[in-house]
Amino acid sequence: HNAGTPFLSVVHRLAASKSTSARVSACSLGPVLWSHLDFPRQLQLRGVITRALHDVEVIVRKSTATVLHEIAELVFDRRAVPWLVLMCERSMTDPEPQLRAAAMTLTWHLAEHLPNAFLGDASKGSRSIRRLPPRSSPTFMDVYLLQCKLLPVANNLAEDRVASVRLSVAAQCDRLCNALGEHWFSVIIDLLQALLSDGDERVRSEAILCMPRLVESVIVGTSDIRNITVLESLLPLTFKIQKDTSSAVRSSLATATGELLIFLVGLGGSASSNGFPSSPGRSSGTSLADDTIAHKKHVDDTLIPILQKLLQDSDPEVTTASLRAVTNASRSGARDTQSMRIPSCAHHKIDTANIDDDLVSLSSHQSHQSHTSYERTKPVFIPVLSEEQVLRLLPTLSNLATSTQWRVRQSAVEIVPALMGCTHRHETRHEISKLCLRLMNDKVDAVRKTAAECLCLGGSSLARHGEDDGGDWIKKIVIPHLRTCSRSEDSKQRLLSLKMIEIIITNGLCPTTTPHASAVELEPASPGSFCDDESTSSSVIIETPLRMILNIAATHTSDSVANVRLNVGRTFGAIMLLLDLSDVDFVVTALEKQLEEETGRPGGGDRDVIYFAQQAISMAPSLRRMSSTFSN
Repeated sequence: HNAGTPFLSVVHRLAASKSTSARVSACSLGPVLWSHLDFPRQLQLRGVITRALHDVEVIVRKSTATVLHEIAELVFDRRAVPWLVLMCERSMTDPEPQLRAAAMTLTWHLAEHLPNAFLGDASKGSRSIRRLPPRSSPTFMDVYLLQCKLLPVANNLAEDRVASVRLSVAAQCDRLCNALGEHWFSVIIDLLQALLSDGDERVRSEAILCMPRLVESVIVGTSDIRNITVLESLLPLTFKIQKDTSSAVRSSLATATGELLIFLVGLGGSASSNGFPSSPGRSSGTSLADDTIAHKKHVDDTLIPILQKLLQDSDPEVTTASLRAVTNASRSGARDTQSMRIPSCAHHKIDTANIDDDLVSLSSHQSHQSHTSYERTKPVFIPVLSEEQVLRLLPTLSNLATSTQWRVRQSAVEIVPALMGCTHRHETRHEISKLCLRLMNDKVDAVRKTAAECLCLGGSSLARHGEDDGGDWIKKIVIPHLRTCSRSEDSKQRLLSLKMIEIIITNGLCPTTTPHASAVELEPASPGSFCDDESTSSSVIIETPLRMILNIAATHTSDSVANVRLNVGRTFGAIMLLLDLSDVDFVVTALEKQLEEETGRPGGGDRDVIYFAQQAISMAPSLRRMSSTFSN
């Protein structure tokens, strides 16, 4: 137990040195030696650390604060508790704001770990006491007095004159809530309420972002579900915050509202299926029906109206944050509820490791990148809103589609696949699809592509309602508009049709076979189309949706614009590996015809058109060999 004794003299020499780095080293050795010293020698080490916390150099004091965090996890002797609390109080009064801010972290860290010192048993782990022990327990008074000493530290820091210190408190109220337990929930809620009205916009913003995490901590940690009043205490303040003069605060409110929306909806769904983790001591006989109704009332009466208001905000960052709040699932909600799992698609497996999560850090004030490329991020949409709530949001979203800010228009249409997953009615889906159709003619290329992508991906959301993986959506909604784009006199629309074809096939959204009962009626081909053989004399041709889409792409092989013609080869090359052998033969025939026409043009044709056509055709032999190998 005294293996660290020989090193104590080294620590004393380093601590007495005039070198700043030596004093930092002396302090850093504390956690290494602590568990190897008996109590008298731990007292000597405590003296070294105490002097370091009063050092004239800020860097030494900062290093000491870090050391105290580490030692708190190693203390299983109640005689060290008063000293650690004293060090925490000393940090609270340090002249350096960064150290005072660090005192908040130390406060909840001590509240979480020091109760183990009263057990004296390291095998219990640092989370063995998460709330006050029963009054009959011999450790009750010790833990209660410890918490009575630590809570005033947080209260004092919340009133600090420097905003960065108060911001640290606002960002960690939920951690303090978890560490102190249910007995102090009401006090911490009052603390957050005060920070929501802070004079500094950064503090208000951080307090708002902490609100959904605190709500979750309180609801999950309360033993009697009937005593939960955190929503009644905090939600009324949000109506005042939505009028805040700072756009950063309003953006944070949009993010927090989305977090609360998803958590409360997930809580209701999971509670009904017993999927939500209940806290220890919660009565299993307590009915959840009234509680679920109360949560829905908060969603309908508070959260949805706030989002509607923020969606009409004059600042595009606020509007974009509001749109994102409706579509994105929080880490906290997805982690704890069964109903918030990422859906899988029958035709396309989603790699969750590569998903860009907009809400990785709830405290981040950085601009979030929007999902504008299906190649960069796979679509992950989680139905949160009810049918009625979707209908309430539609008029607001329609207005946003006419915004003068192109990023707002883009964000407005990005919500379409998420809304599709929330509705069962064809009438509602048709209204939602109008957002995409309107913006597919936008003057900004990024908006047009996003609108086209979301129109195509809407079918993947419908698949979760058992609609043949969105096949009906592709046949009845997407293909007619795809054909309209392909026949447009605007070359940009014809290019957009090729992009849509690539999105549909690459994401596995189009059924590869069509039974006779659901055969697709193909309109007679136009005079300049690729399908000019005798079969087009019939007014009705039975085709699979996939072949119909390929045929639409093939009509552009003779387009008057070279950029459109070269994108035919590029698109076919991108989807070739996903096609059946018969469809590969169809594509090769179309490209060979394009090559013949292109090389016959004056000057030998466009070299880029020839290159992409040849590149796609060169993939066919290997695909045929693979097909014959598998058939054998």
